[in-house]
Amino acid sequence: MHYWKALAFLRSRVLVNQPTSLSLTEVTNALGCTKRNAQLVIKKLVSEGWIDWKSGVGRGNLPTLTLLKSLDSELEVRIDELLSDNKVDQALDLVDESQRDQFLLGYISRYQSLPTELDILQIPFYRGTHCLDPIKVTRRTEAHITSYLFSNLLRFNKSTHSFDGDLAIDWYQTEHRWHFTLRKGLVFHDGSPILAQDVKAHFQRLIGSSHHNSQQFKCISAITVIDPLHLCFDINANTGYFPSLLSCSAAGVAKEVGGKIIGSGSFKLVEQSEWLTRLEVFSSYHGHRPWVDGIEIWNVGDKAKDYEMHCDIVHSHPHYQHSSISNELAEIEQWEKGCEYAVINPHRHTWLSNRQHLKSLSELLRLLGIAKDISLDTVGYAEGMLSTSNQSTQPKIETANNQSPLQMARQFADQLSKPKQPLKILTYQLFDHIKMARHYCDRLNELGFICEYQVLEFPEFCQPDNLKDADILISGEVFSDNLDSSWMGWLQSSIALEVCLTDEQKQWRDESLERLWKITDYQQRQPAFLDIEAQLITFGIYRPIFHVKQQLNYAKTVNPVEQLANGWIDFNQITMRR
Repeated sequence: MHYWKALAFLRSRVLVNQPTSLSLTEVTNALGCTKRNAQLVIKKLVSEGWIDWKSGVGRGNLPTLTLLKSLDSELEVRIDELLSDNKVDQALDLVDESQRDQFLLGYISRYQSLPTELDILQIPFYRGTHCLDPIKVTRRTEAHITSYLFSNLLRFNKSTHSFDGDLAIDWYQTEHRWHFTLRKGLVFHDGSPILAQDVKAHFQRLIGSSHHNSQQFKCISAITVIDPLHLCFDINANTGYFPSLLSCSAAGVAKEVGGKIIGSGSFKLVEQSEWLTRLEVFSSYHGHRPWVDGIEIWNVGDKAKDYEMHCDIVHSHPHYQHSSISNELAEIEQWEKGCEYAVINPHRHTWLSNRQHLKSLSELLRLLGIAKDISLDTVGYAEGMLSTSNQSTQPKIETANNQSPLQMARQFADQLSKPKQPLKILTYQLFDHIKMARHYCDRLNELGFICEYQVLEFPEFCQPDNLKDADILISGEVFSDNLDSSWMGWLQSSIALEVCLTDEQKQWRDESLERLWKITDYQQRQPAFLDIEAQLITFGIYRPIFHVKQQLNYAKTVNPVEQLANGWIDFNQITMRR
C-alpha cells in the first residue's frame, strides 16, 4: 500500500514536469513508513518511469523530484479495484482529501444500483461514529446505534411507561434487592452463551469505569450470581429507579474479549471506520428478526443533508397509511424535550465563589437571551427542560419604559461589581452552542466583564479537567420518552453539571432523589423532578437557554440524517418496498 500512497501523495503535492524540492522526511511522513521503505518506494517509482529523483548536492540542499506523467488514470484503476474488493478505507486513502465527500456520494449512488439479494438500509451522515462500547457512549446517535447492538435486561415500554423483559424473562423486588431470571439459549454475537456471570461481568466493568456513565450505577452495592440463569442486585440508593436504569444504553450487556467488545443485540457490528459503520442482522437474536439485513451509515461530511435519496422513508403512523400519503410534505412541529443550557462553575474563579455574584451572572445570562444569528424559526426560549407551551425567542422579562432586554441587561450589569480576571466560556462543536458562546462572550465584554470562549471537540469537552477549567459551560440535553431515565441521567451523569455543584448541593440532590423515588407512580414523580430543576436555577448554577423545534416525520419523505441524529429510525421495525 505504501506504493499507492506514494502515487496519491505525489499527485496532490507536485505538478507534472515541474522539478520540486522534496525532502525524504516529508515522503516518509506521508507514507507512514520508515526512511528505508520510503527509499525503496522512490527507487521503484524511478524504475517504472513515474518520477525522476536527484539527490541534493551539498549540506542543506533538498533532493529534487520531477513527476514525469499524470497519475490520475493509474490511481482511478486502483481505486476501482479496491472498491470491488469492498476495501473502502484503502480506496479513500488514494482520493484527494478535498474530494472525499463527493467521492463517497458518487460511490454510494453507484453501489445502490448494483443488484443484490440483501436489503441494506444506507444512511448518509455528517460525521463518523464515535466509540460504540455501551459504557462509553454519550451522544444521541451512538446511543441509538448501540440500542441495536446490545440487549438490556429490561426495555422501557413508552406506551405503558412500564418495562418489558429483554434478556430477562422474569424479575421482582424484595426490599433493596432486585432478582432476575434470564431467558434460556441467549448468545453473544460470537456464539458464546450469555449467562448470569456474563451479566455480572458487564456491570462490574461499567461500575469500575472512569467514564461518567458509571456514576448512576454506583447505587449497585453487590451482584450475586445464584446459578447460570439467575442473579440479583443489591441497591443502596433510589431502589425504585433500578428497572429504568437497566434500560439505558450503558446497561446494554456486552462482553470484552481481548480489547474487543462483543454485542448481544438484534444487529452486530461488522465494520467501523472513519467513513463507514456497518451493521448486519444477528441471526441468533432471541427476539423478533428485523426485516432489513443490514445498516450502513456513511460519513459524507457536510454534504449529508444535500444527498439525493434513492428512496422515500414513509412514517408508519396509523394516521398516515402508505396509500393515502399525499405528494406534499405534511410535517407536524413540536418542541424537543430537553434544552440547551448553561451551567456556572463557582469553584474556579474567585469572583464566582461569592453566591450573590453567581446568581447575578445567571440572571444576566437570562437577560442576554438567544444569539441573533440562531434561526428564530428553529428555537424557542426555555424556562426548563420541559417548558413547552407558548415558546418565544426571548426570555419573559418585565420591562420598564419600553426597555429592550439588552438595555435591561446593561442596567442590571451596571449595578454589579466586575471580576478582575477573565471569565472563560467553554462549549463543544455544535453550531448553535458556538453561536451562544460567542454571543455571551461579546455581550459580557460590552457590559464590562472581561470574557473569552473556547470550543472543544465533543470527547474532550466531557473531560472533567477541561470542564473544571471554565466558568460558564454551554451544553445540551435531549430527553427520551422515558422521562425518569432522562432526568436521572442528567442529574447524576452530566459531568458539566457535576463539576458545578458544591458538596452541599450534591448531598441535597441525592437526598431529594431518594425521597422522590418513594413515589411509585410515574406521572406523579415528574413534578418532583421539576422542583429539583427549579431549585438548581435558584442556586444560580443552571440556566436554561432554548428548546429546539422538531419537524416530525409524518410525511412521505424525510431527511435520514435528521432521523438518525434524533434516534427516530427504528432499525428493528423498518421495511422496504421496491
